[in-house]
Amino acid sequence: MHIVVRPLRRAGRDNVRSEVPAMVLATALLLAQSFFGTLPIDGIRCDRDEGALEHLHVNLQLYERGRPVPVPANVGIPQGSNCLYWLHTHGSDGFIHIESPVKRTFDLGEFFDIWGPELSWTKAASVTAPHGGRLSIWVDGTPWRGSDPRTIPLRDRETIVIQSGPPFAKPARPDWSQV
Repeated sequence: MHIVVRPLRRAGRDNVRSEVPAMVLATALLLAQSFFGTLPIDGIRCDRDEGALEHLHVNLQLYERGRPVPVPANVGIPQGSNCLYWLHTHGSDGFIHIESPVKRTFDLGEFFDIWGPELSWTKAASVTAPHGGRLSIWVDGTPWRGSDPRTIPLRDRETIVIQSGPPFAKPARPDWSQV
């Protein structure tokens, strides 16, 4: 999909048109989202109050060749706004809070869309698979074999571990008493 901007003429050339890829527009929207922070993302709103109908917690752990990569604090809590997205973090401990006014299954791709970085079989934020390989993805101690990691459902008190390696880290046991 492309957005076509017409006509753009350059000196000395006739009928030169510049195509602006949809990615440029998407990037501009993400930047605007970062600055203004109130637009819905994947149908998930940024509300003043935490949703009361659904309240779940998921632990996300990222490792790059055995070293932990923190999930940042305040993902989904735009700076300078008085709202928070239904999927958000408070600390950099990897706990994703799901506090929603609607009862439905959310997925890891929606969290990454709110956060901003890429999620695929070869990249999860700054974690990158070895050349020609895939990331290792585990959900509650079981290898995840689905077709797209973006579709991993976020379920209460589950741990999702994404890592590249070798070496591979032994995932930390989440302290659920902290949420």
